[in-house]
Amino acid sequence: MKVEVKRQKDYGEPKVVIHCDLEDSTIPQLVDLIQETSVDFNGKKEDRNFIFKAKEVYYIESMDDQCFLYTKDDVFDCKYKLYEVENKYSSFIRVNKNVVVNYKKIKFFKSSLNGRLDATLNNGDRVEISRTYVQALKTLLGGQKQ
Repeated sequence: MKVEVKRQKDYGEPKVVIHCDLEDSTIPQLVDLIQETSVDFNGKKEDRNFIFKAKEVYYIESMDDQCFLYTKDDVFDCKYKLYEVENKYSSFIRVNKNVVVNYKKIKFFKSSLNGRLDATLNNGDRVEISRTYVQALKTLLGGQKQ
């Protein structure tokens, strides 16, 4: 793999472009690694602001026009829209109408009622995966193909 860095005064935010063969299976891991090394999320609690990397966030939930960011031990207010998170970060997947989850934080899941899954995360939190999103999660985790 070749790495090329071009520095330019007043360029702004760094941009990474990867040129590769269509069959290169190392690219998803490389993208995840690049994304995890940057600051990705801001959360607020008790008038204090906190900064998180994507790998520190377990899931984001939207309730009553407010979003909450869940980490291993705590919950923070955040300003993100769920579709923005799932489109920007490859490790986040929509699991129901109100939740995007970091699939790398799923410890296990089991079948629930009506084709749904009940996921338990590494921090012990449980998230319901609606049947609309079950197949996408299974495909992402290397199971059945769509």
